[in-house]
Amino acid sequence: MRVVLDTNVLVSAFISKRGYPANILDLITTFEEMTLLLSDGILKEFSDVIAREEVRERFGYTASETKEFVSAIRAVAEIVSVRSTFKVVEEDPKDDMVLNAAYDGKAAYVVSGDGHLRRVKKFKGTKVVSPKEFMGVITRRFGELMVSRRDVDSTSPT
Repeated sequence: MRVVLDTNVLVSAFISKRGYPANILDLITTFEEMTLLLSDGILKEFSDVIAREEVRERFGYTASETKEFVSAIRAVAEIVSVRSTFKVVEEDPKDDMVLNAAYDGKAAYVVSGDGHLRRVKKFKGTKVVSPKEFMGVITRRFGELMVSRRDVDSTSPT
């Protein structure tokens, strides 16, 4: 399953290790059947957002930690060479880079918290879903293989 994560999902995973975005990122990098697709444009936007001084200060990250996180994401992702120039999201044309990456990367899903993008619902065979909806997809597909961290933590010897 090939999946594009929108910048807002990546940022949410970065600022909070709890919640759907962090779980999704963790699961995508765990299951070989799933491939994280990103483009240079998505990575640049992500890097720009988390490198902002106010973001780093608010969440207690150093500049080097933000660079390490971007490098780690790049290392686990397949970077799509975007050639498509579809113009779909009239309300926020910057969102088109996500759909173009999904199309060129042959993604099954785009996961986004962005209302403009989610209103698209489906683009040329790619479903656009919220993080919560995508967790449902993962659970249905890999449920028997998933173990929550809480379950692991509660059974680990202290």
